[in-house]
Amino acid sequence: QSIHKTLSYLRHPTIGPLLFIKLLNGVSSSAFTTILPLVLVNKLHLDTSQLGYFMSASSLSVAVFASFGISASMSLVGNRSDRLASLGLALRAVSIVCFGGVVSWCLLHLIAADDTSEEQQLVLPTEGLWLATIASIAVSISSHMHATSLTTLTTGAVSVEQRGAILGLEHGLFSLARVVGPPFGTHILSRPIIMSEFMPESGFAGIWGVISACVIMDVILLVCLHRWSSKKDTQLNSDECIGLTKAVDDKCDEHDHSD
Repeated sequence: QSIHKTLSYLRHPTIGPLLFIKLLNGVSSSAFTTILPLVLVNKLHLDTSQLGYFMSASSLSVAVFASFGISASMSLVGNRSDRLASLGLALRAVSIVCFGGVVSWCLLHLIAADDTSEEQQLVLPTEGLWLATIASIAVSISSHMHATSLTTLTTGAVSVEQRGAILGLEHGLFSLARVVGPPFGTHILSRPIIMSEFMPESGFAGIWGVISACVIMDVILLVCLHRWSSKKDTQLNSDECIGLTKAVDDKCDEHDHSD
């Protein structure tokens, strides 16, 4: 019975769409985070120490943002979690495209250096590494912004007694997304279906294939979240009108009784 009750949240008109957004967001996020170290090591030739600093910078930025930036971000969007979730999605899509642009510039630099130099060891330009780090940090922060806001929306839509079941279902869906996302990302990276004739040895096609897939999923999530927010606002306005009408009717009834 408890399992049936938990699964019934998937059909709930308010919570169900949010859980779908959570699932697709997990697929997009896990696909990108899986191919990220592969691109850095195999395409940009980062060594293990550089990769460690790169990943640590992203994690540290999320920790700092979660501690000091989330409240300021909520104030900017009028303390509405749905707007912050949409902002996070939009920023992540832009950041992923910027990361792709930085990686493409670095790849072109390495290809040109390979053609003009007889040395076997290719070195990534320092500015390229910094730009890639900044873009990766932006992706991490925007992903955290969206995921945190989404959890706030789902837990706020149920009673306190139901929040444990909702959080458990969310973690289950996210685990499912992490099963699907990594092979999805690596498959596109290794077997691109678009731009496959454009310098195939450089990896442009695979990288932009994953970026395109992630951005498309983020756009779909933005549309779904916008429709959910519009429906929720309409429902709230309707409830307020009903409450106001009821209050006016009660006042009129009191006036009639006094007469």
